[in-house]
Amino acid sequence: MRLALEDVLLLLKREFTIDTAPTWRSVIEEHLRSWREIQMMSAVRDAPEAAAEVLRLLGYTVEPPTVPPPRVPLDQIKLYWQ
Repeated sequence: MRLALEDVLLLLKREFTIDTAPTWRSVIEEHLRSWREIQMMSAVRDAPEAAAEVLRLLGYTVEPPTVPPPRVPLDQIKLYWQ
C-alpha cells in the first residue's frame, strides 16, 4: 500500500503538533478511508486468488467466475513491481 498525503499530515500533527483547523481529523479520516479502499481494490484486482482465500478464511462464500478472465503477465501487475 502506498502512503497518501493524509498519512504525512497525520505524521506532522502527531510528531510536530502542527496547528490544524477544528475539523481536520474528520477530513483526514474521510480521505484516508477513500484512498485505502482504492488501494485495496487495486490489490484485489492484481491478486484475486489471494483476496478470495482471505475472504474464505473470514467465513465468506467466494465462487470463481464461470469464465475466468485472461491472465495478465506478472511483469504487468503493479502489485509485483519492484
